[in-house]
Amino acid sequence: METEKLRLVECKSAEEALESLCHWFYEDRISVEGCDPVNADEMPETYRKLLVHNEHMTEKLSDYHGEDVELHVLQNRADGDLYSRNILLTLPSDPDFVVEFGIMRMNLNMVGTEVRKAIEAGETPLGNILVGHKVLRRIEPRWYLKFDTESPMASHFGRKHEHPIYGRVGIIYCNDEPAIELLEVVRDNRNGS
Repeated sequence: METEKLRLVECKSAEEALESLCHWFYEDRISVEGCDPVNADEMPETYRKLLVHNEHMTEKLSDYHGEDVELHVLQNRADGDLYSRNILLTLPSDPDFVVEFGIMRMNLNMVGTEVRKAIEAGETPLGNILVGHKVLRRIEPRWYLKFDTESPMASHFGRKHEHPIYGRVGIIYCNDEPAIELLEVVRDNRNGS
């Protein structure tokens, strides 16, 4: 199989970017059903605070919920130096409460050996690794998304919710090169609002 490459920088739409990120883990378009691109100002205020920034989601979510988040790798896959995984982030005080569903795809050649090993170990959230190892990075959100309550992406959160959830697709540049592509879908609180 020909080695895949990072390609969000080439995507022209949120839907194209989402399909690109999801294709290793979902065989059909079901992953993008019930999803619409939105402008940042169309999101509820809490979601804007959680998603519209140039920081790592692990830091934002930890600050918002008042505790560190824990990583749960659902699946991972490698093709040469391209590594991808889909994950859940939860709270230690409530391990059943999912605060983020995400997909990450990265070129492992863009980081040093220690960082690469820490990422592949799948024990620590990506943002914490990059911050802890002082990797020079720039985070660029490209699109924001709204997922309806019946969408496949919303199902990752387990608990019933009455309102849409939101996410973002973005790129992390390491040393000014596109190194990491992300889908980050968050849920704002425990009661589904």
